[in-house]
Amino acid sequence: MNDTELDTILTDPAARTLYYKEMVEGYYNRVTDTYRRAWGDSFHLAIFTGSETLQEAVLATERWVADAGGFRPGMRVLDVGCGIGGPALNIAEYSGAHVTGINIVPRQLKLARLRAAERGLSARTHFELADAMQMPFLTGAFDAVYMFDAGCHMPDKAQFYQECARVLRPGGVFLGNEWLRKEGLAPAEEAQYIEPVCRYFAVPHLVTLGELGLYLTAAGFDIEVLEDTTVHGNILRNWELMDDKNLAGVRAVLPSLMFKTIKGLRSLAPGLLPPVLRLLTDGGIALSEAARAGAFLIGHWRARKPTAAEGQ
Repeated sequence: MNDTELDTILTDPAARTLYYKEMVEGYYNRVTDTYRRAWGDSFHLAIFTGSETLQEAVLATERWVADAGGFRPGMRVLDVGCGIGGPALNIAEYSGAHVTGINIVPRQLKLARLRAAERGLSARTHFELADAMQMPFLTGAFDAVYMFDAGCHMPDKAQFYQECARVLRPGGVFLGNEWLRKEGLAPAEEAQYIEPVCRYFAVPHLVTLGELGLYLTAAGFDIEVLEDTTVHGNILRNWELMDDKNLAGVRAVLPSLMFKTIKGLRSLAPGLLPPVLRLLTDGGIALSEAARAGAFLIGHWRARKPTAAEGQ
């Protein structure tokens, strides 16, 4: 897929749903290397509790989810939308559980397997090419399922959450963090803040925290926790860091240009930046503006699949 074809899909909400596989693979084939340099090997946002670094906050966020899920040795855990294996490797090492990661981007899976071998974690992890809306696993195959900022890429949310319930054993836990939009946004606010986020990050559409709860309930889960992650720490630092990294990345490519702010960066003519850097810069700006306006949030949930007795 060339840049023009990808951009055509990204700019059309209907096409983002219809061609989501091609879109997600095309997007991550382009941005993975830059993501790694700018953000690290875990492609998700972090919860900050103090003055810790980005990498410290990312790791703490992953360990928080592992602790909340009660991950421990002997457990079979599924990571949905595993990227290049950042969370899966960290959680397998931290908890002792065996983690299977799934993804629809072959290049990222290759990197995940290489990184597992480098860290001596090949025996405790497995990475497989699979669509999370049609998983190739037996019913009840996992003791726990988690994800970080990955369900937003699924066009059929109902089918996705039903599949997560299906592959989870009775009594198993499903939890994670997810990109969401604020409840009650006016159409103009969605057009101004949410549509750019979806376009620049290869997202078909975003749901609200309340809609997430409805999908979980419809899939048969008992919800234990459903909340905005701001109750656990500082989310704003993600956008501060994102702004800093956007500015630094463009200055590295175009050192002669004079700009000091994100607004100044946005004013650059599109043709001045390489396509990937333009995509990520515009995306970072859109995400920062949506979050600061309160239109975008990171939701957290923990839900459990009822046991047979509870389901009767």
